[in-house]
Amino acid sequence: MTKTVKEIIKINDKLWDIFNEHGGYEYNDEMIWQLEGYGISINEMEEDETEHVLKEGVATLKYFEWVVNMIELKESEPPQLYC
Repeated sequence: MTKTVKEIIKINDKLWDIFNEHGGYEYNDEMIWQLEGYGISINEMEEDETEHVLKEGVATLKYFEWVVNMIELKESEPPQLYC
């Protein structure tokens, strides 16, 4: 197994960890679609496509990290005194 493939697997595991921790919120469907799409890319990956699939994984991980930031930001919103 190449270093790139190991990195792809590591990213996929991290994506699932993030989803299991933060799924179920308003971004749940989008996260599932990303996981399914990345899973398909991994399963259909040819030997010469590993770099491309790795780039997809990095982009997907950035999106998931953004979702986590959005959730944490919403959960930390201070109360409004004057509505």
